Amino acid sequence: MKKMKKFLAVILSLAMVLGMSITAFAAKTGATLEVKGLATYAEQKVDIYEIYRLDANDNGWVAADWTKDTGVTPETLNTEAVISKLKTEALKTTATATKNSKEISTGKFASNVNFENLQAGAYLVIVTDSVNKTEYSTMVAKTYKYENNNLIAPLNASVVAKADKYHTGKEADKTNAEVGDLVTYTVRTTVPYQEVKPNNEKLVNEFTVSDKLTGATFYLKGEAVKGTAAVNKITVNGATVEGFAKLDERLHGQNSFDLNLMGLVKDDNTYAGQEVVITYTALVDKANTVENKATSTQDPNGTTTKTYSGNATITKYEVGTTNVLKGAEFVVYRINKETNKKEYAVIDANGWITGQWIEETTENEVPAGLGTTLTTADDGTVTVKGLKAGDYYFKEVVAPDGYSINNGDIAFTMEEKLTNGAVTSVAAANPELIKMYDSKLSELPSTGGMGTTLFTIAGCAIMVAAAGFFFASRKRVNK
Repeated sequence: MKKMKKFLAVILSLAMVLGMSITAFAAKTGATLEVKGLATYAEQKVDIYEIYRLDANDNGWVAADWTKDTGVTPETLNTEAVISKLKTEALKTTATATKNSKEISTGKFASNVNFENLQAGAYLVIVTDSVNKTEYSTMVAKTYKYENNNLIAPLNASVVAKADKYHTGKEADKTNAEVGDLVTYTVRTTVPYQEVKPNNEKLVNEFTVSDKLTGATFYLKGEAVKGTAAVNKITVNGATVEGFAKLDERLHGQNSFDLNLMGLVKDDNTYAGQEVVITYTALVDKANTVENKATSTQDPNGTTTKTYSGNATITKYEVGTTNVLKGAEFVVYRINKETNKKEYAVIDANGWITGQWIEETTENEVPAGLGTTLTTADDGTVTVKGLKAGDYYFKEVVAPDGYSINNGDIAFTMEEKLTNGAVTSVAAANPELIKMYDSKLSELPSTGGMGTTLFTIAGCAIMVAAAGFFFASRKRVNK
């Protein structure tokens, strides 16, 4: 009986050891992996791929088949070269069954996602921005731990979606605009994630957005221009944050700023991954290209936008010849489609429109107050500058000396020019057709009028009559 008890005790001990072994080496599930610090301006896609897991048969870690050419082991998992190879292999195929991968899309304004009930092991994390504004570093996460009894158990883990690059974008609401127009610009960037190391060293120490205008100046306050109101606002994740509501109004009339947004980079990452949107208006100057570049400390290359205006040249000829004529004076007008009235451009001494247009008060009569007219030079040409896309007319108001005015106004069209589908300029369509011919005057104009002619004839008649009386009287005297 005693032998039997000893035998049962041994069997029980073996069972306990076996049970412990199974607990130690069987596959473990139940871990949660949190991926946080995601950009919130658009959908972010998060993919995780199982790299290795615990093998219950040989009591060790076994790598997934798709990693066979990467050289990954628990010891090399966090090396840069191995992570790069893992990413390359993971992206070669979308066959999730071969990778034991999972995918979650965040939807807009979600800064973190959770993957639940994961196997105790290691995972590759790849985050993709649906609009390609943020480029993330590739991450790895371990979802296991060794307990006090040296048993392996699932471990909840988290990784921060650190960005290799936060893109700074720039948009303009117009691709063409004339001198004096307002263009609305929108700058977009992302608040970086702040990592604080154990020694209190911080990953991010500067977050500044810079903006540079060429051919325009900031218009942040004042009355509406041509029906467009001034705009000046800043939002974070679609809301206004105290202290960051708008640009300093002292920038009005200037052409560059450096906006310090470091106050949004919190140690607790309150705004991490959220989109900052800066919107403002700018007044177009006398330039055919308005260039605007926005950069940030997180994206030194930034984005450049361009808005264009164009020039049109008319050539004056003598009718029936190729002789060019200088001294012809022109005005430029367009037709308001709402009122069907002509609007004449106010032009400066250098041929630039000023952005002011004066409507005719009487049909076919050039209004007063236009100021400078365009006068053809020795080569018979003159150019109007700073027009946006649309239909216009040259009207001759003074002919060269010895020529009559041509009352047939010359129509021309300004249009956007494209290169690879993008607007690269504004220019006149069919510029070779923008020309006008003047005729020579057939005779000099009469300067006295009919009244003078009649007096001349009458005077001659009187003189003839007087001469007749004179000779008749002499004849009588001689007799």
